[in-house]
Amino acid sequence: MNLIKSTLIIAPAAILFMACGGKQTQQADADAQSQPPLQHTQYGNINRHYIYSPEMGDTITIDVWTPEGFDASASGRYPVIVMHDGQNLYDATTTWNQQAWEVDSVASALIAAGEISAPVIIGVHSVAETRKGDLMPEKAFDYISVEADSALNDFKGAYPLRGSAYAKFIATTLRDALTAEYNLTTNPDSTFVMGSSMGGLMSVYALTEYPEVFGAAACLSTHWIGTVDGDPTFANAMYTYLAENLPRDGRHRLYLDHGTETLDSLYIEASPRFAHLADSLGYTTPATDSIGRMRFEYYVDKGGAHEERSWAARVDRPLRFLLGKSK
Repeated sequence: MNLIKSTLIIAPAAILFMACGGKQTQQADADAQSQPPLQHTQYGNINRHYIYSPEMGDTITIDVWTPEGFDASASGRYPVIVMHDGQNLYDATTTWNQQAWEVDSVASALIAAGEISAPVIIGVHSVAETRKGDLMPEKAFDYISVEADSALNDFKGAYPLRGSAYAKFIATTLRDALTAEYNLTTNPDSTFVMGSSMGGLMSVYALTEYPEVFGAAACLSTHWIGTVDGDPTFANAMYTYLAENLPRDGRHRLYLDHGTETLDSLYIEASPRFAHLADSLGYTTPATDSIGRMRFEYYVDKGGAHEERSWAARVDRPLRFLLGKSK
């Protein structure tokens, strides 16, 4: 296994400091111990960054995966996928449930088989205490036309809504910080965003809010329902928000899926509704873009559960969708 190379970005108000003796050294040691464990990979390499987000007022932990043979000085720029919950993407030995997406292994196998273009994958860590509010499509709340139920009000009270700040961070500050170092493309046709559950919501939200940055979104096990009490208020608001704002220029692409077990079973009714919305907005006509990539895919993983193990088992599908070489 390749050990991670730790890369530190120093920015205003960043929580890490250069150790230079005394109390500053003690603070740096304490901060280092509080950081998420470093992930390892058998394929490619993972670099750790800490990037300050002025949009969110926090320093965000970032793990960047580069494929075998990565060359930052290559003449061609690398396609890029920004993924949420970056702490769960590569290394199951470091996660809370001993599961990971294994996206490095799956991507490497697809690259070796010649099925996809080699990407750089930017994993944005989430924080349990703020994750739900950070990944919530904030502007969807503007489309709530009825009095929100108690569960939705409880959600708003428990989690400060920072979804718009998070989306702006990944579309601007994050990309600006990493584009030159990793020779990333700035072409939206090769710039993607992907996530699961609340990360699925954020992926379609980022595509909608920043269509000039992201050309496609892959949304796995998307938490369309917002809460789990059966009230349709949030799902209806999200539907209306997308109906009015989802880009429909014939250039953007969208991947949706869900399983049928555990929490995913609650999406069986909601998910087809959003798939039909994408169809009505032209995502299936034409079926492919100018270089032959599918513009829309909707997949039901029968038996799939709401967990990283299930996402790992089918992550090849969104990777092919996003990065598949033109037929």
